[in-house]
Amino acid sequence: MPLRPLTTLAILLLLTAACDRTAPTDAAPHDNTTPAEDAEHPDPDTPDEEDAPPQEPGPECPTTAAEPTAVFLTWQSDPTTTMTIDWHLTDEPHRTSLCFRGLGDDQWTREVDAVEVPIPHLERRVFRAEITDLEPGHTYEFQVGDFARVYRLETMPSSIDDEPLVFAAGGDTQHAPQFFELMNAPIMEHDPAFIAWGGDLAYADGGSHPDHVQRWEAWFDVIHRTLVTDEGRVVPILAGIGNHEVVDGYYHRHDDFEQTDEWREEVAPYYYSFFAFPGQPGYGVLDFGDYLSLPFLDSDHTNPVDGLQTEWLASVLQERADAGFTHIMPTYHVAAFPSHRDFNDPIPERIRTHWVPLFEEHGVRLVFENHDHTYKRTHAIRSLAVEPDGIIYVGDGSWGVLPRVGDSRTEWYIEEFVSDFHGLIVTLHGDDFHVRAINPGGEVLDEFGTAH
Repeated sequence: MPLRPLTTLAILLLLTAACDRTAPTDAAPHDNTTPAEDAEHPDPDTPDEEDAPPQEPGPECPTTAAEPTAVFLTWQSDPTTTMTIDWHLTDEPHRTSLCFRGLGDDQWTREVDAVEVPIPHLERRVFRAEITDLEPGHTYEFQVGDFARVYRLETMPSSIDDEPLVFAAGGDTQHAPQFFELMNAPIMEHDPAFIAWGGDLAYADGGSHPDHVQRWEAWFDVIHRTLVTDEGRVVPILAGIGNHEVVDGYYHRHDDFEQTDEWREEVAPYYYSFFAFPGQPGYGVLDFGDYLSLPFLDSDHTNPVDGLQTEWLASVLQERADAGFTHIMPTYHVAAFPSHRDFNDPIPERIRTHWVPLFEEHGVRLVFENHDHTYKRTHAIRSLAVEPDGIIYVGDGSWGVLPRVGDSRTEWYIEEFVSDFHGLIVTLHGDDFHVRAINPGGEVLDEFGTAH
């Protein structure tokens, strides 16, 4: 298992290429009928123009500025039929709603009111709207607030039997904005449907110091610059919680800990304000049709691993297993099978005691872990032993943070280890999954998947 030198940054600074893509238009079918023949033989099913009902005008969406400070997409409910849209601005808004339409429509078809999301210590303002009753696997255009820029969103497909679904995963995103931005570039070359991050996002630590607020502003600015395609499609983000979203990192460091919404908002004010999913209590699950379920968990940050969260997880996994979900892929921050920290640390032990047996019982095959700032892939593991039908734990979080050397890289459970920045490209097709770990230069660090 080789250590790789940190040569990535030199390669990254050369990444400037971008590809303009335009969608071809379908040619109209050839019609040999002359205008005179049309007049002599009118189509009986075509109403005269005078008889055609007038088309209802869509909402008016006046604009006074070019584009918002930031746009952020996620989901609170069904990813095949909904989308939650946040936008940030620095000036007083004239209009606090968004307009949307199907791709190719001439006029806006619906207007959706937004609510303002209070963010502590933040000078910019954030508005949020959820669009519902969309069609699965469709592309829509939208415009937010007073802004003229037209963006696109895509709903997720209802099935992956015919066409694969590609998404990205990782964690620990921003020691510095330039690291974050450089890893985003090769990820976007794979056109992910969405990105799932398992915590330690802006490294703002939940505090109120101006530097902490500015780290969040920089994080959202990088997303707006780098995770929007040339055509304007905004990539949705699912964001789990990590220690760097929380004052002092972990609930057990607080003598005043209470398992309440109010306490969690006090120690992680930005996380619980900025992200509609998972929302309170800090863990949740998102289901894509009946083919993918993504439980996002809290590894002792604002909730204990054991107790209520484990009870909830057992119920969620049982329901998805009973419903026949093809892929159940949990995401959380602290690794149960760490590549740098000690295998016997208390939090990894608690996860292995309370969560791992539930994963094994309910058909989980792949788990995303973070926190250690390396790339690792474990052997397939069951009952704390290498087994062919076991679970693979992948990740360890080094999307935009300086990689570590991996003090636990020689542990019995590690199959592949690399000290490098990385993001994961995950492809699901029917019953199969395929994972490719890439670094900011686009180099494939590791590749694995199910047998075909």
